[in-house]
Amino acid sequence: MADLLAAESRRRFDEMRNRRLAEEDDRPEDEAFEPEYMFSGSTPGEVWAEMRGWMKAHTSIIRRDPPPPTQAEERRFEGWRGLVGIAREVAKGADGNPLIVDNVEVLKSTYVKKLSGAAIPAAASAQPAREPYEFLKPEEPAAAMPLTDQPSQDPASPRVASMPEPGNDGAAEDQELDEQGRPIPAFKRDRRFVKRSVSRMPMFSDVSEEYLAARAGASGETNKDLKTARFRRDLFIELIGDHPVDTYTPADLQAYISLLTFWPAMQSQRPKDAPAREIIEANRDLHLRPLSRNALQHGYVSIVKTMIGYRSATLGYADPFARAKVWWPKTATPAVSAEPLSAERISAVFRVGAESGLLDNILLPLLGHLTGRRIGLLIHLKGNDIREKYRGVYVAQTSGITLIDGRWSRVPYKTDASTTFFVLHEFLAEIGFVDWAMAQGDAFLFPELMRLADPSKSASSYMGRLFARAGIPKSRKEVFHSLRGGQIEDMRDSKIDSRDRRLQAGHAVAVDEHEGYGFKSITEIRARELAKLPLNPEIDFSVFRGLDFDRLATRKRKAGRQVRDQLE
Repeated sequence: MADLLAAESRRRFDEMRNRRLAEEDDRPEDEAFEPEYMFSGSTPGEVWAEMRGWMKAHTSIIRRDPPPPTQAEERRFEGWRGLVGIAREVAKGADGNPLIVDNVEVLKSTYVKKLSGAAIPAAASAQPAREPYEFLKPEEPAAAMPLTDQPSQDPASPRVASMPEPGNDGAAEDQELDEQGRPIPAFKRDRRFVKRSVSRMPMFSDVSEEYLAARAGASGETNKDLKTARFRRDLFIELIGDHPVDTYTPADLQAYISLLTFWPAMQSQRPKDAPAREIIEANRDLHLRPLSRNALQHGYVSIVKTMIGYRSATLGYADPFARAKVWWPKTATPAVSAEPLSAERISAVFRVGAESGLLDNILLPLLGHLTGRRIGLLIHLKGNDIREKYRGVYVAQTSGITLIDGRWSRVPYKTDASTTFFVLHEFLAEIGFVDWAMAQGDAFLFPELMRLADPSKSASSYMGRLFARAGIPKSRKEVFHSLRGGQIEDMRDSKIDSRDRRLQAGHAVAVDEHEGYGFKSITEIRARELAKLPLNPEIDFSVFRGLDFDRLATRKRKAGRQVRDQLE
């Protein structure tokens, strides 16, 4: 048991480590955001809680008594016992039972039929005992044994798998040969129609729906990640089929990955009403960009694995994908980290943003550069989120939830550490931004963005266009997230303590037991250091002086080419 739990814990730790390393803030404009996890894995406490849950569930599965053999398995066991018994008598030579030794071939034929799953008459168990030599006669072909104890078809109860057709005893899927007579690999077959074991477990669609309902209760029905998770669940069912949760095999997962090799990455390139297999077949030549490794592994595949194992502990089935080893297509490119921006390009972004006359184009790059915070959190800031923490030192902090159109919604932050306060550079106070922001009270600082259906995604798209107008090629990974990384590098160059750097950027700080002690926020001395962090003299900050924030806040983004204001 210790060996099994150790192996499972190593696998789970690897999964959490890969999940954390694969975080990617900047996604293609049309690519959906990845689903969030119940545990972010950003703190030792969360890792411990998640690992304890998995270990308890795995221990429960290991300790559970093995299920009773099915009728098909019992017939095979009988076949093995018979063959072993024959072998023992033959090995005795002259001392062997002559009744067995003299009829070896006949007996072997009988038990081989049982071993290969040959059908047995349903009434066999009710027949009287045969005469001593009757069982030596070869079995006559008989109708398949009817299955008893059919599950209840009460509409209120979960759906179960349909029982196998005559001739299918619920054994592993049959082997299929190609035109040259060679076996076709299981993952290359149409997994919707392969024969599967008999099961009384609920269907994948039912288990996944329960998972989605739990997610909806925690994050709300309108959560965009929930919509993405449901789409990917439906895609898996369309490609692989809806089967009992315990009858899937690693071949199903590999088949899913192999099909998604040709799935277009951009949503706009997938015809809305076309079947999934038709879209895949149309892109067999890969003329459309395929999914990245991050989107494939940590988006499309991970959500299916999470759903299929959701009820394994409570229903007592083994997670079929828990130890599946799969191959990833070479076309699934690995995630590319954001690259740093030069002082010249940062100045170009600031200049083009100021020329646009739009508040978000002007302030978001500056805030990203000076605070190191993610764009999703910055656009959700309200005036009340900004305060004077220490004399002359201003900070911003979100409570984690905010009121939008009369409903409380979660601010899109990555980890709990993102909800701690972060220091505002004194330059923001010099240009009048802090005073103006605090005067907004309970109003959003970027109201035009917050009126949109998906503010975070729209803001990311607008920043991408702004960078493009500033002459920064998107393919080089010089993106808005580069400003965040640049601020972290500036803090490192200024010898800011690593703990304070993590707090300012919104990263978890409890990297070991010692670091876990003390305040989980920036002290006054460190806050003053961050507020007075030297600005890069090669970056042109002059475009932010003399701005009329009230007038900028009234400007609305127009369709087509934005009319530029000549700011005085």
